[in-house]
Amino acid sequence: MTQVYTADDIEAAAAALRAGELVAFPTETVFGLGAIANNETAVKSVYEVKGRPSDNPLIVHVAQMSDWKKWTAPLSEERARLAEQLVNQFWPGPLTLILPVKPHTFGPTVTGGLDTVGLRMPDHPLTLKLIQATGFPIVGPSANRSGKPSPTTVAHVLHDFDGKIAGVLDSAPTRIGVESTVLDLTDPSGIYILRPGYYTAKKLMAKIPELVIQTQKPMPSGEVLHPKAPGMKYRHYSPDLKVIAVSGRHFLDTFQQQDPKTTVAVATDSVLRQLSEAVTTYSLGDTMLSATQRLFAALRQYDDDPSEQTLVVELLPDEEGNQAYRNRLMKAASAVIE
Repeated sequence: MTQVYTADDIEAAAAALRAGELVAFPTETVFGLGAIANNETAVKSVYEVKGRPSDNPLIVHVAQMSDWKKWTAPLSEERARLAEQLVNQFWPGPLTLILPVKPHTFGPTVTGGLDTVGLRMPDHPLTLKLIQATGFPIVGPSANRSGKPSPTTVAHVLHDFDGKIAGVLDSAPTRIGVESTVLDLTDPSGIYILRPGYYTAKKLMAKIPELVIQTQKPMPSGEVLHPKAPGMKYRHYSPDLKVIAVSGRHFLDTFQQQDPKTTVAVATDSVLRQLSEAVTTYSLGDTMLSATQRLFAALRQYDDDPSEQTLVVELLPDEEGNQAYRNRLMKAASAVIE
């Protein structure tokens, strides 16, 4: 069985990682599936356990703000200054920086064969202690079967991996609920967000006036084949049941077209109040933050229940603060109605 490590078991969890075993860990975003990043066999087992495509690169988690310099190759003076400012302003936190990787630091299994690496310092005290005790950075893709909704609780991790990994570090549910923002500092044509997350372009640029984040350009064919960041190439976050993403203005009509006996309404409270009390509902709260935090839990809630076949999920408006929520839901959905 998979062991649930408590705060008193940090050294045991770190020893398991050093021995090449897999240990899931909490962050402020979602739970990650950890392996020590200098053990190619251990990193390969992350791909095997998850069923993850081998060209989908991993994010490396560090424990110190200065660690980004230790593992990256030289940047231009301008990009190095921006990287330093971003780290100082937003680490620890839900921001991953794509940087040129220093040769012979991480194996090709970590980087997906690229000369770049995604680095982040998670904002969770237990996980920072775990990385420090391990003595080397750890990779940490979401601790779920590849393509399925990411885990925000220990129970989610155990659902997918009980008996398949050494352990999971115990923690309360994650507070943000979707993966980190991924910002690419290696493209000479500009700075781009490769994956939306809690930190929007507006939030990042507000703290660093000289930072200019470009509107996402069409992805070159080479990056389609070899993505720099997770979530760029493959379908993600999809439960086994059908998911229909519907804007608030069309939600009631769309839900009423479904069989109420096999359909769950997943929406903010203001939308759910329009429905009959007889239908099955899952509340996303009444704010963008609560909806984002609860989304993956909602997608997982009914996945093992054969009586539920369809989720009709509210699609928040196309506004900057909603981009992470919309990105994850639209990747999970089999149909989108706006």
